[in-house]
Amino acid sequence: MIEFRSIPAEYKPTGVRKYDGNAYIEALPLMESTKDEILDRIEYYPPEFTDADRRKGELVRIAELARIGSFIYPFAEYRRAATNTTINIREAYLSRNPFKADGQRRRSMIATIKDLNDENAFRALAFKSSALGQLIMAISGGGKTTLASGVLAPYCCVIEHTEYMGKPFRCRQIPVIPLAVMHDASLLSFCVQFFETIDRILGNTHYAREAKALRTIAQMTLLIHKVATAVSLGLIFIDDVQHLRAARGTQAEMVLNLLSQVLEIAGVSLLLSATPALEPVIAQSVRNIRKLTSGGTSKFPVMRRNDLQWIALATALWPYQIVKHPGPLTKEILDAWHKCSGGNPAFTSMAFALAQRQEIGERETVDELSFQRVAETDMILLKPAINALLSGKAADLQKFDDLIPKSGLMELQDQLGWAREEAESGEDEPEFPELEEQGKGQEKQPGAHASKKRTTSTKAEAKASTNTDVRSASKPPPIKSSGLPSVKPSF
Repeated sequence: MIEFRSIPAEYKPTGVRKYDGNAYIEALPLMESTKDEILDRIEYYPPEFTDADRRKGELVRIAELARIGSFIYPFAEYRRAATNTTINIREAYLSRNPFKADGQRRRSMIATIKDLNDENAFRALAFKSSALGQLIMAISGGGKTTLASGVLAPYCCVIEHTEYMGKPFRCRQIPVIPLAVMHDASLLSFCVQFFETIDRILGNTHYAREAKALRTIAQMTLLIHKVATAVSLGLIFIDDVQHLRAARGTQAEMVLNLLSQVLEIAGVSLLLSATPALEPVIAQSVRNIRKLTSGGTSKFPVMRRNDLQWIALATALWPYQIVKHPGPLTKEILDAWHKCSGGNPAFTSMAFALAQRQEIGERETVDELSFQRVAETDMILLKPAINALLSGKAADLQKFDDLIPKSGLMELQDQLGWAREEAESGEDEPEFPELEEQGKGQEKQPGAHASKKRTTSTKAEAKASTNTDVRSASKPPPIKSSGLPSVKPSF
């Protein structure tokens, strides 16, 4: 878990002429010289198991398998995404230089603007944002969050400015924060999450309390701009953006509009992470997506059996055997391993660890039979998702939200004779009044529904089928806070 820490500002030459004289950029960690240096920083190979480890007790060895979960392989696709992220953080600050007249005037005006809809006030800013948006799209377990964690780790800090080039400069700078779109894609909860994250990182602010008292989107958006400016925010990492597909009414569009304004008005760069389930949402909002991908788009492809990167990943994992009789990696093992995991990086590591867990205290070796057993036991619920990965068809993959389709899961539960959980009842969390009014207006339109009774029945059935998913969806792990520096992000 990465900790946010409070550090004094140290200004270092950037080597980039347009960054010189910008306190925000010069205080950031130094950029790597090459793309491969970024990969070197991201990758992590934990210590391999020794013969002494293999002589330990069965449960001790099973517990030691958790070491495999910390393994990070630097895929080639990471290079472009990591490079874009490194540049985009800095570009956000380029047009917000606190020691240029335009930057100072902008900070002052945003702090004093009372109405976001005051076009004249924002026109007076004459602000051309340099912030950029970036999208990383891959199947769940494809390495999106792992990449973001590795790239952004050095920037998870609060930089305390006091003086720059002999001039007083008291300012707190947060280079990056992590957020996530909830399963119900609620606009209100997303906004409040922003303020709660800032409060937990700083430890002595109460922005969330102020935000919860607001009841209009314009007021909430204005406060986001003010807070982002006050804490000199550089980039927001937003995970699980594909959950916008579950948004009610126009909320998906409203969230995308909000993110576009964060880029254009607050001048904060964005790093969005999503599964292919986001594509239907993208198709409906080309204008916003153009802005949100201005700093690059990366897609991590599904790895086939003969993909050299998947073979390299499996080969790198293979030495981490803690069974008593480790054997060589053969073609037959690779075949069974890929069939069990679908070539998904997370599933590949999971299958390897589970195969060893089953063999410890039993045959004490890992072979093709080990992976076949895991596929039919411990990973049986993932079978529909893995079959989709093995098919490689876009239509199959898009049926999965986080690689677990509800319909496929229910069918599998029926086949196994497992009982399904009953959906819980409950009221939806209240949203912004203007969104509720929009929803009521849409319901009143003639021809919107063929039959009131049939509509009521359909809504009740839909609510019963989705309440379990919505109510069971939890917020990201809380950021632990007891004041700096013991603050932890959710990634």
